[in-house]
Amino acid sequence: MMTILMAPGGTLEMATASLARGADSVYVGPRGWSRRPATDELDDGAIAELIADAGRDGKDVRIAINVMPAPDEVGIFLDRVAAFAAIGAAGVMICDPGLIPLVREAFPTLDIHVSVTAGVFNIEDVRFYDELGADYVVLPYRWGVEEAAQIRIASPMKLEAFLFQNPHRGRICPGRCYSSSYFHVKHLRGDDNKDLYLGSAARGGSCYRICRGQWSLTAGGQAHPDSPRLKSSPELLLWEVPEYVAMGVERFKVPGRERSAPLVADIVGFYRRVIDAVLAGGAVDGFALEWLELKARWSGERDNRDDARILGAERAGRANRVGALA
Repeated sequence: MMTILMAPGGTLEMATASLARGADSVYVGPRGWSRRPATDELDDGAIAELIADAGRDGKDVRIAINVMPAPDEVGIFLDRVAAFAAIGAAGVMICDPGLIPLVREAFPTLDIHVSVTAGVFNIEDVRFYDELGADYVVLPYRWGVEEAAQIRIASPMKLEAFLFQNPHRGRICPGRCYSSSYFHVKHLRGDDNKDLYLGSAARGGSCYRICRGQWSLTAGGQAHPDSPRLKSSPELLLWEVPEYVAMGVERFKVPGRERSAPLVADIVGFYRRVIDAVLAGGAVDGFALEWLELKARWSGERDNRDDARILGAERAGRANRVGALA
């Protein structure tokens, strides 16, 4: 059994740098279909170029096509999957359960990953997706080693583990939050006739990350002293990696399509060395200092991104209010 390191490709530069630094696989999002802003998605030409380059080195590309199409967009969705399968994509990441049997029937050799945005909660959810025909389940980053071990015992599904995890479990489950769309949704139509709702990640836009803002709780007209933690800040993993390797996790997933290419490349190179050391029987203690440095860089970029997204939500909300009063 191979242990695969899979990296993000928010840009072609990021994807190629990740492969060069030791990733076995990269995942990318096609424009309008992957819950990210257009700046962190690839057009079809770039995806085709990347698939060809990766294939020459014995590596592969997975397509995050994880929005939830409207009824009249299901045909367009299947056409998109067919186009990527035809040029050599090795797998697709899907969050809509109704689409998984359709993809399984039409593309029997294509790997199907249950996206983290499907909002898997428990082992029964994992069994459900197994019955639908999925190959991989992406472990929610709210989960830890204990839950992963339980799935490994209970289900034949292959496991894909994020290399980051929330130290505190918040109130938001990926894929189950629509709060961003209450602030602002701008409707556009893509080149392939896909409806794009900016502000709604599930419909081809991106999230404003409002869960990362400062919120106050009021109960009975009184301010509550405890501010709710809607979503905690994920942190890069280190100490859990040996346990994940020992239980046979098939894929380790580096997040970060919205981060900078140099940071992602450094993180990929770091985890390549960590995983190789663990597979060789070594410990991870010697990586601790470098891990702390990468965590600081990761958090800094995340905070800058989230602050910008929250500011965008506030501006959009004000614009909506002004438009309503006009």
